[in-house]
Amino acid sequence: MGDLTPAEIVKWLDRHVIGQEAAKRAVAIALRNRFRRRNAPDSIRNEIYPSNLIMIGPTGIGKTEIAKRLANLTGAPFIKVEATKYTETGYVGRDVESMIRNLVRQAVNISAERARSQRGEHLHETVESRLIEALSKTGYKGMDEAELLRMLRAGRLEDAEVELIIADSAPQMEILPLMPGGGFDNPAGENLKKLMQKMVGNRRRRRKLPVSKARERLLEEETSRLLEGSDHVEEGLRLAQEEGIIFIDEIDKIIGSDGGKGPDVSRMGVQRDLLPLVEGSTVQTRHGPVKTDHILFIAAGAFHGSSPADLIPELQGRFPMRVTLDPLSEADLLRILIEPENCLLTQYTALLEADGVQLRLSRAAAETVARTAFMLNDETEDIGARRLRPVLSYLLDKELFGAPDLVSGRIRLNGRAASAILSDLADRREDGNYIL
Repeated sequence: MGDLTPAEIVKWLDRHVIGQEAAKRAVAIALRNRFRRRNAPDSIRNEIYPSNLIMIGPTGIGKTEIAKRLANLTGAPFIKVEATKYTETGYVGRDVESMIRNLVRQAVNISAERARSQRGEHLHETVESRLIEALSKTGYKGMDEAELLRMLRAGRLEDAEVELIIADSAPQMEILPLMPGGGFDNPAGENLKKLMQKMVGNRRRRRKLPVSKARERLLEEETSRLLEGSDHVEEGLRLAQEEGIIFIDEIDKIIGSDGGKGPDVSRMGVQRDLLPLVEGSTVQTRHGPVKTDHILFIAAGAFHGSSPADLIPELQGRFPMRVTLDPLSEADLLRILIEPENCLLTQYTALLEADGVQLRLSRAAAETVARTAFMLNDETEDIGARRLRPVLSYLLDKELFGAPDLVSGRIRLNGRAASAILSDLADRREDGNYIL
């Protein structure tokens, strides 16, 4: 990722997100600034803060998709949260600090997976060695280890029974949260959970299992042993602090509108509680303290009847970058339907191919889908590109229901056929039966 320039990042995003050039440029600059900060002199590095930004625009136009693709590109820990799920401390709801704990949890999982991948060959060799040792003590005594290994790798011993000393799988206990919105996301709850697991114990006993099951149990055991001796937790904390991305959706929904009365008290409280996280603070997690100073925060909202200027001034200052996304035109919807990698049309084609149906949609048919989706967005609630899925599902209802027993082979839909089917959709909408 470090070698990618902003122009290259935008080019990569173009493969997955149609249009919205201004938003792509903004996130590309924010991402590249992280690389620039890492290469800045030590004396100034901690003084360089992330380019937090707000994306403005209605639902379904690519705000979340841009942020998710950005995280996928970098392999960075990424979580999406909705601002409306949080409430001011003292109100029933989730504590805003839980978003940091969730980010850390994901970062540690990413770090652990990397550790497993780096040592994957060693893990499998260790498991094979233990299986061969167990096999040579059962009905395969006296057999050459090399021959046993060949048989094992060829899958000829999957049903053979071996005897192993392995840890019991302790049943997972469900315990009520300590407080509303708290549960075991907070350090106190996590410590209680660990204490109760220690009370239950991690007993080991001799068990007989087929090789197929024994391999799974041994791999789990060896992986746990590997992770216990690795520094994946410390690396996870570093990932969260230096590379983490938090996408806060619906930030416009926590803007007060009633002079700070009623539910607005809680909305304004959420803004005040968010402020320390975005400004930079230390949050206690189950894995240790985490500083939020260099986590990249990307906020988004439709801002119908409001603007980022309606946020409290302190929070506005922590989101200095703002970009407005364009509404989707009919041409945009067509491109979204057919152009991105693994686009919606490709997905539906693959679904039907799984049942032996080869779907071919003509360009005119795809244009009809886009035109219908644009019309429905214009005349009803505008849900952006999300409208394409129900319209395409309606068009392919016969094939999706009929495959594979009622429909099979090659199916071709041209513009005329698509228009005939989707015109019925408009009629159903007019008589009150529209449900998409």
